[in-house]
Amino acid sequence: MVRARFDPSAFQTVYVDESSQTKHRYLVLGSLILNTEHEGALAAELLTARLPQLPSGELGWTKVSRTKLEAYRRVVDAFFDNPSGYAPLEFHALVLDTRQFKDALYNSGSREIGFNKEVFQICKKAARLHPRRLLHVYLDSRNTKSSTEELRLILNRDRARSGDRRPWPFRRLHFRSSADCQIMQLLDVLLGGLAYRLNGHDLAEAASPAKRELSSHILARAGVRDAMRDTAMSGKFTIWYRQLR
Repeated sequence: MVRARFDPSAFQTVYVDESSQTKHRYLVLGSLILNTEHEGALAAELLTARLPQLPSGELGWTKVSRTKLEAYRRVVDAFFDNPSGYAPLEFHALVLDTRQFKDALYNSGSREIGFNKEVFQICKKAARLHPRRLLHVYLDSRNTKSSTEELRLILNRDRARSGDRRPWPFRRLHFRSSADCQIMQLLDVLLGGLAYRLNGHDLAEAASPAKRELSSHILARAGVRDAMRDTAMSGKFTIWYRQLR
């Protein structure tokens, strides 16, 4: 049996991460979507954007500081400026008001089940927005008993019921460590900047000036005047407030 040669031009990669699941009002999941053949070039551009302040180590919202701010700003601008013409290169956020969580009623008392339902939603959105390519999905590594293969099967069955003609559009759904993935680190920064604004951390008396400035820069580049409202469903940078029922 001869295995068909992998063709990157037939695939899109979807990275998925979430903001800190601590006792904040808003929990935010984010996805970053790009064509698979552009991953290597984008990762190289992000490595260049980090220099000279951040030649090594992992990027992350929690690590933003005044001395590293210009490097983080360049990384963010590499996403928005898209100098090599990657299309698409998109960030999509799904926002949850934690006051609406009713895990005891809908999720057998499990926050894990509730969380996985939202991962399903953000992956489903990626498939709807880009109906022509097959999808590789990477979730940021976390401790869980949930099966990624089960979620992949559920997603594919949902697409079939929706009339999607792609044969098994979700071809891969795995965990991936952000430590060795520049694109996952970029997603963490974009996600952190949005969550920082939504949870009012930028208004706190002890707010980090560097994080406040970077959060404002991200939203300004995104053209988001009011982060507390939905944006359009499609675009470079979108926000979707999920109403839980």
